[in-house]
Amino acid sequence: MFRIYKAFIYALQGLKHALKFEFAFQIETILACVLIPVAFLIGETIVEIILLISSTLVILIVELINSAIEITLNRIGEEQNNLTKIAKDMASAGVLVSLILWVFIWGLILLFILQQNILMDREGL
Repeated sequence: MFRIYKAFIYALQGLKHALKFEFAFQIETILACVLIPVAFLIGETIVEIILLISSTLVILIVELINSAIEITLNRIGEEQNNLTKIAKDMASAGVLVSLILWVFIWGLILLFILQQNILMDREGL
């Protein structure tokens, strides 16, 4: 049980560091704090709400992994190294893919909701 407690403390320390020093994570966290409540407002089914929230949280997860990779590589050395650049670029690409997933999920759900509202308005006329 003590190991689980220590792991939890280490995870909180990682979150604290990311919130204090990682600008991208700070911005994404602020957006998540806004978007997660919005997901409850616009999601019409539990599946939609879960998709909206999980796609938002995936961005934070991938950003944490990206930051950890960058910090580790910076610790190894600041000199120009092609493999270091490739690793950092790939980690950043992971963030990009998570953002594309977010746009895709939020876009489709919002489009579906908009389409339903348009159809209901037409039927009401």
